Amino acid sequence: MKYVYVLTSTPSDLYYEQALMSAYSLRKHNPDAEVIVLTDNKTYSGLTEENKRLALKEYVSQIISVGFEDSVPNVDRSRLIKTSIPQYVSGSFLYIDCDTIICDDLSSIENVSAVTGGVLDGHCMLNEHIHKKYFLRRDKKLGFSGTKSLGANINGGLVLAKADTQEQKKETEELFRQWNEIWKYSAYVKHDRHDQSALNEANFRTGLKMKFLDGIWNCQPSHGGLAFLKNAKIIHYYSSEFSGKNYIPYYKLADKKLQERIKECGSIPEDIKEMIDDPKFQFNPVHLINDSRIVSIMQSPLTFTVSDIKAHCPALFNLLEAVCSGIRGLGKKLKGKK
Repeated sequence: MKYVYVLTSTPSDLYYEQALMSAYSLRKHNPDAEVIVLTDNKTYSGLTEENKRLALKEYVSQIISVGFEDSVPNVDRSRLIKTSIPQYVSGSFLYIDCDTIICDDLSSIENVSAVTGGVLDGHCMLNEHIHKKYFLRRDKKLGFSGTKSLGANINGGLVLAKADTQEQKKETEELFRQWNEIWKYSAYVKHDRHDQSALNEANFRTGLKMKFLDGIWNCQPSHGGLAFLKNAKIIHYYSSEFSGKNYIPYYKLADKKLQERIKECGSIPEDIKEMIDDPKFQFNPVHLINDSRIVSIMQSPLTFTVSDIKAHCPALFNLLEAVCSGIRGLGKKLKGKK
């Protein structure tokens, strides 16, 4: 089994540093593994001593450069490579997103009966997913049926693809061929560059053959993954979650300041290596919300609107808060009189 990353990065972002941490952690627990990084020609040419981008080569077996025209943006390069992995990697592989930390020996993935597979997004079926409406609305816009037909959304951060036999090879290649074609349609016709919706549509169009893997293979702590953390093989901390200025990393290794230190050094400092070596205990203090009424509206546009009002127009927020408090107080009094 080969382990594959896809990396497109410039010195101005932190994707290389995330890949470096993940590859270091993978190599630590899998010293003999064949680790392949697929990258584009621009990223590859920037892996220089001058840019402090040579350390990755210490932890991977091979870096393969894929050529693109200069006009192709990085996000497209990443998606086009990711959806075409069998064109560059022969045999069975496990694709892993760069914003991950490997916690254990991964070799037992070879014993999983699935030919192609992934972990449920949010570790739950569609009906229980907080983003159910969003997934279905996006699929409707794209003309897709994959999520609804499966009753779930498979997370694209990890994809198992076996090709040890001709039958397996055919299933894997067809899934990725469809994924690539559907993503191009999604991106260039519908102007939606998400790859996960295209993956789930590709799974639908190839007969829903992808199997649900155990959550330990793609543990998403912020999305119901705490139940799988004890035995987690891979922690997926979702670097994209922390792109907004108001987001506070729940996972210490997702902290931009920490990753900036790696960028400055060009390698992983010893204290950060110690954190990576103990990955299941790297959490910042968090506020737990146990009220189901509040949890159910946490992703509502109304919640974010109220947050924006408080940040940008505190006087209006204070007025709204006072009015709501008065209404709640009156309601309690009326209820008490019954």
